[in-house]
Amino acid sequence: MAGKYLKHPVLFFLSASAAIVSIEAESVVDTDKPSEYYDGANYEKLGLIASGSFGTVSKIEEKKTMEVYVLKTFLAGSRAVYAHAENEINALKQLDHENIVKMVACSDIRNKQERDGPVHIVLEHMPCDLHRAIQNHPEIKENTREILRQVLKGIAHIHGKKLAHGDLKPENILIDFKTMTVKICDFGCCCGVEEEKNISGETMDGYRQDILSIVYLMVRLYLGESFSDWISLSMFIRIDELERFVKAKESGVILDNRLGTLYKKMEGVVSENGLGLFLKLIASENAGAYTTAAEALEHPFFDGVRELDQSKQKREEGCPGQFLI
Repeated sequence: MAGKYLKHPVLFFLSASAAIVSIEAESVVDTDKPSEYYDGANYEKLGLIASGSFGTVSKIEEKKTMEVYVLKTFLAGSRAVYAHAENEINALKQLDHENIVKMVACSDIRNKQERDGPVHIVLEHMPCDLHRAIQNHPEIKENTREILRQVLKGIAHIHGKKLAHGDLKPENILIDFKTMTVKICDFGCCCGVEEEKNISGETMDGYRQDILSIVYLMVRLYLGESFSDWISLSMFIRIDELERFVKAKESGVILDNRLGTLYKKMEGVVSENGLGLFLKLIASENAGAYTTAAEALEHPFFDGVRELDQSKQKREEGCPGQFLI
């Protein structure tokens, strides 16, 4: 997060829409197999998706299986670029979850220095990122609860590993809008939560930064991009001020400040349970709240959606070998 706004700087060379996806293709990859070391001879390049100062992103096909993947190639010669690639590889090796993009293969970086050559990461392919999906398929907003629930599931898994994503935003959330499968991607800014940041005079850890990013995501989905640009990070920094707002709200009073204005806007489009979740997230602790995402999943806002997911899991367990969409 940079400046006074909750939006993050672009620390990778392009948006996740180019990094992992192309809008036309569907995700058909088998993600059950563990990641392996990258060997370029095993893949055929199908075309360049994008390029930038950090490197290139290509669409590739594994020759043996004919499965389509995405190849991130980080250019050699820059410590910052190498550190970004190293962060992503190390994070994805620790994370195995249905709502986190799967790393299929990567360069062996154990003894590699930035001068030794490019670093490669092969990732599963998804149809679209959330930013582009909202623009091109606004009807997915009808599934806002399901999108938020899957993002929270992914973040809960990350936090359970004592890690923080560090750059959660719509561009770094992948979605198959046909099956409503959601996956978090781009872990180049992933870090240990002990790395606290001082923002507007207040210290917060990675857990809190990720939770505030979900608050921003709620606003983006419910109020649109123009209003989400208005959000100031300082609105959510001071826990004492947030507690005063919550206590005033419990007494039936909405304070006349920027947070109060935002809340009134949310009241017009969000259910009472949704507003309750919003308050729960903004009032989380600045440090050490690694269970916030997991606890949020039990909020009444997700009733019904959660039960449907549990029913789907039971059907899958009862029908091995079938793929339910």
